[in-house]
Amino acid sequence: MSAAEGGDLDVIVIGAGIAGLCAAGELVRAGRRVLMLEKSRGIGGRMATRRLGDAVCDHGAQFFTVRGRAFGAIVTAANDDAAVQTWCHGFARDGSLGSDVAVGDGHARWRGTRGMTDLPKWLVNELMSSDLAGRCDIRTGGQVTAVAVDGSRVRVSLNTSDGRAESLTAAAAVITAPVPQALDLMQAGGMCRGASDVVPAETLRQLEAVAYDPCFALMLVLDRPSLVPEPGGMHFAVEGGGPIAWLADNQRKGISPVPALTAHATGTFSREHFDMPPDAVMELLLDAVRPWIDGDPETAVVERSLHRWKFALPTTVLPEPVVAVSQSPPIACCGDAFAGPRVEGAASSGLAAGRWLNRVLDDRAETP
Repeated sequence: MSAAEGGDLDVIVIGAGIAGLCAAGELVRAGRRVLMLEKSRGIGGRMATRRLGDAVCDHGAQFFTVRGRAFGAIVTAANDDAAVQTWCHGFARDGSLGSDVAVGDGHARWRGTRGMTDLPKWLVNELMSSDLAGRCDIRTGGQVTAVAVDGSRVRVSLNTSDGRAESLTAAAAVITAPVPQALDLMQAGGMCRGASDVVPAETLRQLEAVAYDPCFALMLVLDRPSLVPEPGGMHFAVEGGGPIAWLADNQRKGISPVPALTAHATGTFSREHFDMPPDAVMELLLDAVRPWIDGDPETAVVERSLHRWKFALPTTVLPEPVVAVSQSPPIACCGDAFAGPRVEGAASSGLAAGRWLNRVLDDRAETP
């Protein structure tokens, strides 16, 4: 048992995606004892990579860029350890924009060396390094059901991976789940819209305004190279009305040993077809990407899979990098809907949440 679970917890971090991992890094380096809870079996959230037979497919976030200094330092260190590398400096556009030639803008597009999960895995290795050993523990496969205030501490209820109900307390918490799910957890814990309101009304209205687009991710393993042009990624004109927003060849991208496509549907298509049977959705999307498959899809596609992201892309982004939903005990919400979407936005939000909690916890320790 780690020190994080063996004694009093300083912070519980809900979600082991890029935001949660960056928040945990800030906290652990400041000497906090942290427990991370992740409902999936693996870490990384939407920085997701999947194997289909011999193929490797990134089916969530496809790349990331670097604009800020703090995230840039993380990427530089990960690059030094060969966990990430530059993919390209721009992508091809679909025919409706008049060109299938990659358009560069000078900004590097980065990817995980073997897939997008490589950066989250590198961050986990950093958390578990010898100089930080014992301060952080990560538990996967359990479903958090409620977040509540219990006196001066935070109480988190969950169903564990083996089906047991469990209750944990800590001095503070970070919630990195998509905002609608975070609100559900706080509502279940009696933190809002109840007799024991904890979340201020204005903060609640702010969080309730956040919305997301869903996204279908279709993965196709091919028996021959695709017709997707270099560097292996294509943006599509969403305003054109087609169902596809993005198409990538994971082999040309450099992560799959065999030809394999990832197609992301538009938010409009995904909303309209969200409850349609998966096989029917796959047929519609397969028909849309047919021009980039060499030969008859009936024979060229040897394996297929569909993933449905319910909260894929925030359509409302809050201006603050972190929102404090409680000051005592300190509870912060963060993620890609805070001060900038995509991978860097989520990472920067997590870093900000960790720094905020460190300041609050330090101030409380100094108060007589």
